[in-house]
Amino acid sequence: MRFERIFDDLEGRFAHHEQQEMRAVSEDLARAERAQLTLADRLRGAGAQRVTLHIGVELRVGGVVDEVGADWVALRDQGLAHRAVVPLGAIALVHGLPARARPQGESLLSPLGLGSILREIARDRAVVRLETVAGGVTGRISAVGAETLDVQCLPTGEQIVGTGSERITVASGSLLAVLPR
Repeated sequence: MRFERIFDDLEGRFAHHEQQEMRAVSEDLARAERAQLTLADRLRGAGAQRVTLHIGVELRVGGVVDEVGADWVALRDQGLAHRAVVPLGAIALVHGLPARARPQGESLLSPLGLGSILREIARDRAVVRLETVAGGVTGRISAVGAETLDVQCLPTGEQIVGTGSERITVASGSLLAVLPR
């Protein structure tokens, strides 16, 4: 009788130890998997949830994640035809981002780079507000190069290029956001 209780106790301890070990291995695997997730993966996981991107001290861009590229994200706000485009490197904080993620290769991933998206906006001739590290510029993107983009400024926000408008070249690395006007 006494030996049976000893063996039962040992079996119980062994089973408990096995469960603890499996839990520890599972937690390690989950941490390792989480360590591989990028901001783009997390943004793709946002689905139809509204997020707010904090870019610098003063600039906030909010909306539903519409599309995610390797180095940019597009947010669409309800009722607006155009969308805001933000380089991922410009994002300091994200409010409303869920814990889930979608790895690369799933639905919202766009194969287009930031330059392609900027050329698409230029082709549409949309009036946009470009936020850069040096300040904001309102106008139409007229040309997109490898590291720069040219903007035909519309200083008062009108739709037609008039007197007083000038062409400004923006370094792509200084771009914080392209916002619909």
